[in-house]
Parts: sequence; structure tokens; C-alpha cells
Amino acid sequence: MAKFDETLLSLIKKIIRDNLILNTGVGTIKSVGENTCVIEREDLPDLEDVRLNSIEGNFENSFLIFPSVGSEVLFLMVENAPEENCIVKYSEIDKVKITVAGASFEMSAGKFEFKNDNSDLKQILSKTFDRLNSAIITTPNGPGKFSQPDKQFFLDQKTNTEKLFK
Repeated sequence: MAKFDETLLSLIKKIIRDNLILNTGVGTIKSVGENTCVIEREDLPDLEDVRLNSIEGNFENSFLIFPSVGSEVLFLMVENAPEENCIVKYSEIDKVKITVAGASFEMSAGKFEFKNDNSDLKQILSKTFDRLNSAIITTPNGPGKFSQPDKQFFLDQKTNTEKLFK
């Protein structure tokens, strides 16, 4: 968090030092990139390269919201410093991406993704259901298997899991 605080503080100092004027506005998302977007404004030129995050950079820990194309947003515009323009409020979003210490969570199109540098929750669950489906159970009478209704249950749960995760 210290790096974020330092960056925010340097931005505020730049605004004060350069006597920049801050304005807000409402516009419609025309297109979205990896870290920026284009905003259409009524009777004004489009705003290009508007930041999705208020502070630019590749942070190890971040929270990034991707607005939906065609949705309205509230943006902050810094006069004479268009590279500082950013979105501050969203009416609709397409995707949320959170990264903290190598772990990531992404939500888009009604599905989720949970993973870190070593594991992926969808893969863990999928492999577990596959293994249950082919498991051999030790019984006093020798090897056994799950019943067909149990196998169908595991298959149904795997299908439901795949519908939930990206």
C-alpha cells in the first residue's frame, strides 16, 4: 500500500504544483483496453486513453474494474494533463480483476477464476470429480466402486463447477 500512497501523493503534489484544474464529467464507454478506455462525450471530442485506475502502473496488488462498452461513467479530467484522466464511477461493468500477493480473482460473463502462482481452483475441483468418478473403494469383500447414481452426482457437480468457473 505504501507505493500506492506515494504515487497518489506525487500526483496530488503535481496537480498543486502545476496549478492543474480538475473537472468531472459523464460520458459513454466507446472502447476498453487493458488499462485504458475511450470515452464519448456529448457535443465534445472523445477522451482517449482514460485510465481505468486512478493511478497508472503495474502493481503487484491491484483492483481493476473494466466498464461495459456503451455504459455511462463518471470521469475525472485533469486540464492540461490528459494522461491523468481516469474513471471514478461506473454504471455497468464487464469484468473485475483483483490481484494480491500472487493470487488473483477475476469475475466476468457470470463466471469466476480463482488462482495463484501454484494452483487453480477450477482445475483442483475438476480433477477431484474425475478422480471420484474412477475411484476404487476398498471393502471387506475386495475392491468396489461408487454406484451409478453416485457417479452421476459427481458428473453433475463437475458440470455445475465448470458453469461457475471460467
